[in-house]
Amino acid sequence: MPRKSTLAPLAATPPGAEAARPRGRPRRSAEHEQETRRRISEVASRLFAEEGFEAVSMRRLAQEAGCGTMSLYGYFPSKNAILRSLWEDCFAELFPRIQAASRRGTPRQRLERAATAFVDYWCTQPQHYRLVFLNQDQRSGEERYYVESPAVIERFALFRELIAQLQAAGQGRAGEPQLLSEALICALIGLCHALITIPEFQWQPRAALIAASLGIVLG
Repeated sequence: MPRKSTLAPLAATPPGAEAARPRGRPRRSAEHEQETRRRISEVASRLFAEEGFEAVSMRRLAQEAGCGTMSLYGYFPSKNAILRSLWEDCFAELFPRIQAASRRGTPRQRLERAATAFVDYWCTQPQHYRLVFLNQDQRSGEERYYVESPAVIERFALFRELIAQLQAAGQGRAGEPQLLSEALICALIGLCHALITIPEFQWQPRAALIAASLGIVLG
């Protein structure tokens, strides 16, 4: 007589149950990804400003940010991509301030306020200045440099437009607005560089230096 099995019969797998089982690592929430990206950006901003872009590796960034190196590459494809992202954060904060400052007043007042907002931003946040102007951009293949991007060109065109309005009002120095705007921007960046990197020198007041730089355009 055959012996009866004491094993309980296996439960049948419901249709579609196998496909419903999660496989691999669970997908991160949008909030988690945003927080991780923010943390990476904060760490990179600090390290690039303190030690320089070339001195910091992706492995170091990952360790400081508390994530794996491969995970870091999932957020940023390269170290230069992180640097450009940080630059974009700075300019996205800077130019709305310049636009707001230069929205009202005479053409001369608008240009003066734009220049002041530009200098004040970098001088009150010197770590941002070092991050943007003391780290060299790198590109690969057919990639453009960051300053060649349409967004950056359009932002800095604000100074050209303000100079053209000043000339139209008969108040500015004669000359090509683009050339004059580039000369003014160079002067303002140089002013910021001196105040930030050589603070021990007894410079003239910032407002006086800005006014002198505007002489390039005002005559």
